[in-house]
Amino acid sequence: MLTTLLPAAPALAVAPAGTNLQLLSWNICGSQRATWGCSSFGTWENKLAVIQEQIQDKYVQAMLLQEICEDDLASLMTALGSGWTSSFAPYQWASKGVPTNNRCGEDNSSRADRIGTAIVIKAGSSNAEIIATTQPWDGQQRPFHCATATYFNNIRLCNVHLSPRGSDTRDATWEYSDDQLGEIKEVVDDYSNVAFGGDFNLLPPDHVYPIDDENDPDRGWIWDAKGGNPYPKYRECDQTNQAGGGRPTTIYGSKIDYVFSSRPWRWCAVTATAFSDHYPLVYSMEIA
Repeated sequence: MLTTLLPAAPALAVAPAGTNLQLLSWNICGSQRATWGCSSFGTWENKLAVIQEQIQDKYVQAMLLQEICEDDLASLMTALGSGWTSSFAPYQWASKGVPTNNRCGEDNSSRADRIGTAIVIKAGSSNAEIIATTQPWDGQQRPFHCATATYFNNIRLCNVHLSPRGSDTRDATWEYSDDQLGEIKEVVDDYSNVAFGGDFNLLPPDHVYPIDDENDPDRGWIWDAKGGNPYPKYRECDQTNQAGGGRPTTIYGSKIDYVFSSRPWRWCAVTATAFSDHYPLVYSMEIA
């Protein structure tokens, strides 16, 4: 299930004093299937240019990417060149508990490569691992996986894509993200040196929901339901208070993308783009 496209580069045992890590999280909306709703957000070349700009302008050294196709990930790794590594975890569609990998393109198209999430790291990586979480029995399943950035003092990086409401075709009201958050928190808490993030499909815990609005159901309870709330143990990239907050990370004016870290915070950047329904989020943290 796990694909490492390039060998890990040699890494120093300890990063020198003054080392920082700029970690990018971005749902690129890269699917070529009409049902994923990404056709109006540009080409892969447009998205690649955004990533390259983030590397140049924000000094990005690691990435948590969601909704990226395998062939496009291979293109990214070619563009980045030597010294970068990647790991990949596929999205899957489950029917009566039997999962099938999601294709990047339509069933009758030439894009038979898988679509999934990727962790991309500069200057050495190790121990890439897909970790099972509670997923719909019938419907879209989203992976959770981690890898270690060896040069950056072996910080463990984990890529998150939680299930939105309506993920199970048997009953649209069933929730899975509460279980997933609890399971993810249990994993990341095992590491003293960790950063994790991605598309949570959840508004911040401090969001005030409209009352009895069927178009904005109150899902705030999910954060604390299974002990999975990362606040306040971990600093979120763009939080404005102990209970969350932050700038919008989508074209719809909502914040649903997050990066948390156990490392000291330096700065956070949110960059608007026309080439996804999500915005790139960059967390700069102190490593040494």
